[in-house]
Amino acid sequence: MPPRVSVVMPVYNGERYLAEAIASVLGQTFHDFELIIVDDGSTDGSARIIEEYAGRDSRIQFIPLSQNEGKAFACNYGIEAACGHYIAAMDHDDICLPDRLRKQTNYLDAHPRIGVIGGNIQVVDQDLKFRFESKLPLEHALIAWGLFFSPSIPGTLAMVRRDLLTAVGGYRSGHWTVEDTELWSRLIAETRFANLPDILMLYRRHRGSTTIADKGLWRSAGVALRKLMLERLWGEAPEITLDLFKRAWRREKIMRRAERKLLRAEMMRLIDSFLDAGWAEADERPLLMEAMEQRLLQIRPRRRHFWKYLR
Repeated sequence: MPPRVSVVMPVYNGERYLAEAIASVLGQTFHDFELIIVDDGSTDGSARIIEEYAGRDSRIQFIPLSQNEGKAFACNYGIEAACGHYIAAMDHDDICLPDRLRKQTNYLDAHPRIGVIGGNIQVVDQDLKFRFESKLPLEHALIAWGLFFSPSIPGTLAMVRRDLLTAVGGYRSGHWTVEDTELWSRLIAETRFANLPDILMLYRRHRGSTTIADKGLWRSAGVALRKLMLERLWGEAPEITLDLFKRAWRREKIMRRAERKLLRAEMMRLIDSFLDAGWAEADERPLLMEAMEQRLLQIRPRRRHFWKYLR
């Protein structure tokens, strides 16, 4: 009988943290899983570490690639080899807490409308020292909103129904640093999303992390993805709107009254398009309106700054 869950872990030169990541999966309280590790052409000792673990645990399937193809390709290769009903993502430098797979599997079993389940993370440094804990939105509509304005569902912690992943074609190359969010932008119209309130993973931030290594590229990729999503929803992506959405994501104070007025109008348009495209349902509109007002309040300048920018 095939396992309920397939954990897919792409690896590229991850020898420093890889053993801890593998051990955290093997130590789960939920046991009906396979761990598919795709070595994406590593040039360090990653393959040796994977082989050692695979020799001790038959649940591990080791797939070595002859050259580095990129995260999207490696993930898709692992998904094609997977037998599980659910696909659980996992990065080679993070650590699953023991109940992660059990809690996510139980949730998907009990909620057939939900196709993607995430959770919260504890962000740590390279030595696992605490930095902060996430407080991600739990509701589908707010996760959809977060695709434009805030972190919404961690790619390294997601569990997805395999039939949905294959139906949309899996990950797409060409979106380096935002492959996960690009996938969510296609799945959001096909299924419902949720996050568990629990902390399910230690998310390691270190110098080799994508967002740390090249913040500028990560931000540029985010802008490009928001443009792509707007084009899907609106058939256009005005540059002024993209700029305002970027500033709202970064919680910059928007001083000019005319810009704040335009931002509100474009956010309202976005909410309407969510409902039209099936990204959210009509009864979720109040949640989206509340999220809009909260973000507008966050970017409103303090009173003492107004006198400089009144027009």
